[in-house]
Amino acid sequence: MNTPIHIIYASTSGNTEFVMDTVANKWRKMGRKVVLHRSEVTDIDIVKENSHFLLATSTWDHGTINPFFNKLLAEIKKTDCSGKQSAFIGLGDRKYTKHHFCKGMTLLKEVWEKVDGESLGIALTIGREPFDELMIKVIEDWAEKTLELFRNS
Repeated sequence: MNTPIHIIYASTSGNTEFVMDTVANKWRKMGRKVVLHRSEVTDIDIVKENSHFLLATSTWDHGTINPFFNKLLAEIKKTDCSGKQSAFIGLGDRKYTKHHFCKGMTLLKEVWEKVDGESLGIALTIGREPFDELMIKVIEDWAEKTLELFRNS
């Protein structure tokens, strides 16, 4: 089975985009079809017509989702996502309290589950610049383990 995984993400500074490109490249090397979507230009039909996703966002202010995800998230709230699966990645700043760290991703995941979407594995949370070799290895290792969850479902 090679059902495509649709990666939908909100990125402002480029950090989340870099992480999504890293995951997409790893999955493609492993033989999986991947389609990248920026959340602010993604139509809800992408969610309605597909079943495998990676949803990712940074956290803004004191625990809100990246505003680029707001329009699509409002549409997801009105969509039945039963039979659909998603993994999650959140980027945040560790200077915020534990309650606010990567809260944008937590909010995204809560909405997904509320509309009966299935969450896969453990969400990856990143609290620093993702560009160094150690962080890239963490991202690729997470991607490899998470892809197995899509294969086994």
